[in-house]
Amino acid sequence: MEDLKQQYLDELKHLSNLEYRDEIKIDELTENLTGMSIEIRKKEKILQQEQWAYLSTHPSKRLTSFCCDDDDYYYFAITPILSTEEPIDSLSMGDEHLDTIP
Repeated sequence: MEDLKQQYLDELKHLSNLEYRDEIKIDELTENLTGMSIEIRKKEKILQQEQWAYLSTHPSKRLTSFCCDDDDYYYFAITPILSTEEPIDSLSMGDEHLDTIP
């Protein structure tokens, strides 16, 4: 159904780009496309209703949410985040090497 819909859209595009526009053919394709869109929506709605009815009659198939408080099973460690920037009052010697100090 979707392939046919795309075919109609392609044909509509082709017909609207021609110098001679076949208005009757364009109207016919537009009507067919509209009908198909309505039919697709109806089928989607029926499918949705069938799924809802199935889940209503089979509650075990429904996704159930639950809460598990398992915080008691974990131990947390706090690790410091070290800065990569040089502090202002640093004891760093910069480019000097230890062997150059008297």
